[in-house]
Amino acid sequence: MRINEQRAKRGLLALVKLKPCFKIWLETEDGYVFGQGAFELLQGIQEEGTLKAIAERLNMSYRQAWGILKQIEKTIGKPILVTHRGGKVGGGGAKLTQTGKELLETYLKFKSDLNQTFSAAEIVEIKS
Repeated sequence: MRINEQRAKRGLLALVKLKPCFKIWLETEDGYVFGQGAFELLQGIQEEGTLKAIAERLNMSYRQAWGILKQIEKTIGKPILVTHRGGKVGGGGAKLTQTGKELLETYLKFKSDLNQTFSAAEIVEIKS
């Protein structure tokens, strides 16, 4: 049982602190393009240079990760990833196009701006 529930049962008033939280995603007129999951995929590709490793790290199949990236490309009409096939020596790899890098930067900018706004917001206390 939570503390406020215990206090309420005893007839005591408790103060509950509320703060604003948010989720962010990018859209076009056609709908959803990019959110936290796609951000983590692209950021991981930029850091590691491989889609397979990042998909595994995020507990998703390669096919699922590939599908997310292809859907983004379809929606915005531009490639966000350049890949090369692996082989016996060296394996495959992936890197972001300029558009992919711009998506990361845009997402980070919006998220940073909102973090600043929300961190400046007052915490509200209500009686329960």
